[in-house]
Amino acid sequence: MTISDVHNQEKRISIIMPTLNEVSNIKHIFPFIPKFIDEVVVIDGGSKDGTIDEILKFRKDAKIIIDTTPGKGVALRRGFDAATGDLIIMMDADGSHDPEEIPVLIEPVLNGYDVSKASRLLPGGGSDDFTAFRRFGNKMFVTMVNRLYGANYTDLCYGYRAFKREVVGRMNCKSDGFEIETEQSIRMVKAGLKVKEIPSFEARRKYGNSRLNAIRDGWRILEIIVREYFE
Repeated sequence: MTISDVHNQEKRISIIMPTLNEVSNIKHIFPFIPKFIDEVVVIDGGSKDGTIDEILKFRKDAKIIIDTTPGKGVALRRGFDAATGDLIIMMDADGSHDPEEIPVLIEPVLNGYDVSKASRLLPGGGSDDFTAFRRFGNKMFVTMVNRLYGANYTDLCYGYRAFKREVVGRMNCKSDGFEIETEQSIRMVKAGLKVKEIPSFEARRKYGNSRLNAIRDGWRILEIIVREYFE
């Protein structure tokens, strides 16, 4: 199935994008979002820098939700509830996810997979933002998840993903922070979902500072991996 087939079958595609003070990054993302994307759902954490106005310059029909409750997981769950697409894409607003990769990202979901999961570590992928410490942590967590849950992932803590809408309920994730990506990956396996990894290149954040804390969020990821095993 091709992208044109999606519209022939009246399938809708939604992007969910959490934002918080990303005004300088918007121009590096929104002009390059493919025209076939039907809906962009922005969950904004209370930006004070004009992020929302900047988004509306490029996408007047963007669905804007203001939610100042902290946490990427909180924002994504709000976005899942608000999105109307048959296919849903998770995407960051810092410029690290290339919108021009979207056609490749959604192709597996259009052709029988439940989830398409971008990987920086497959041949053809890569990262400008993978420090040695983050790479080590990711490798350790990937190894744990693969051994404990019988998965075959190459990358774990990377949130550029596409999936069928009905998958959201089957994963039923509860995490509030960055660890939601790991929780998703584990619950995909536990739910028996058909998952395809595709290569992706992670750019360095264009402007501003990351809200990811490698130590704090690493502990939360470890907690999710262990907790899910005993549930």
